[in-house]
Amino acid sequence: MRFFAVLLVTVFLWGEAGAAPRSPRPEAGIGILFIRPPPADRDGGSPLVVLYREPGVSRIGEWRAASLPLLSLPAEEGGGIPVAVMAKRGAWFRVAYDDAGRSGWVEGERVWSFLPWDEYLKGKGIRLLPGLRKPYYILRAGPVDHAPELRTLSPENSLRVIEVAGDRARVILDLAVMGWLSWRDEDGRLLVGVR
Repeated sequence: MRFFAVLLVTVFLWGEAGAAPRSPRPEAGIGILFIRPPPADRDGGSPLVVLYREPGVSRIGEWRAASLPLLSLPAEEGGGIPVAVMAKRGAWFRVAYDDAGRSGWVEGERVWSFLPWDEYLKGKGIRLLPGLRKPYYILRAGPVDHAPELRTLSPENSLRVIEVAGDRARVILDLAVMGWLSWRDEDGRLLVGVR
């Protein structure tokens, strides 16, 4: 009997451990850095980035841009690997270098471009991500939680961003209904995917 109990517990634990954990939604940060290879190195390889603990001080190491946690965004004209920027100081950008959220500073290059989220999202088509808490699927009349509810959305709804105000975006649904929703949560993680 004891053998079967141990076997049952082992199978249960193995099943839990064998299940693929849900990957966390990416952190949004303050904007997006599109990392491109220098013009002389356009062989299709991923650019090499050097990360520091503070801007220009205490080098952490070198990473290929494609190995950094990337945002799932449509291809930008002229290429570029999209990376979330957590902070900016002059020409320096703080980016995550692993999925645990550890970060470092990288010096921007002339061929790279940075866009704050409000500039990037304006005019873009978005969809809410699946598996969010119910309040995130509510389209509201204003940019606050207590604004009247207009409609409950789903991940299948196509939305167009009109403007961004903080963590909220004013969107148009089916060219007929305009309202507000959260595009990132209280923890700074994305709630939407960009088409």
